[in-house]
Amino acid sequence: MRIIAPSVLLISGCLSLVASCAPSRGTIGAVIVQDSDSGRLFLREVPPSLAAGQANLKPGDEILLIDGLDVRRLDPEQINLALSGDVDSPVKLTVIRNEQVLRVTLRRTEAHRLVKKPGKSPQSAP
Repeated sequence: MRIIAPSVLLISGCLSLVASCAPSRGTIGAVIVQDSDSGRLFLREVPPSLAAGQANLKPGDEILLIDGLDVRRLDPEQINLALSGDVDSPVKLTVIRNEQVLRVTLRRTEAHRLVKKPGKSPQSAP
């Protein structure tokens, strides 16, 4: 598994990626994991105050498409580019949750570094 987290640096032993955190850059605000063999992409952490959480996405949801692009054909850098953009700009995701296909349009939120507190879910930090 590769951890891909726009605007968040996580070292997982496989591959880490950091997006530019210029003030106008936005993100979906979630930590995602890509299976290195199949290319499947899953939400791992979804802080409720950021775009993915506001759209009611959940950890474990599988992202199939980002703006119509099949994520299995994208490398981590391409995924990061597809998910990041100007703050408040839209990104369309097609997601599977419990065998149900969901189509959601998120508005990117300002990129924050995720800080994990012992025993708690990660929270966004400026």
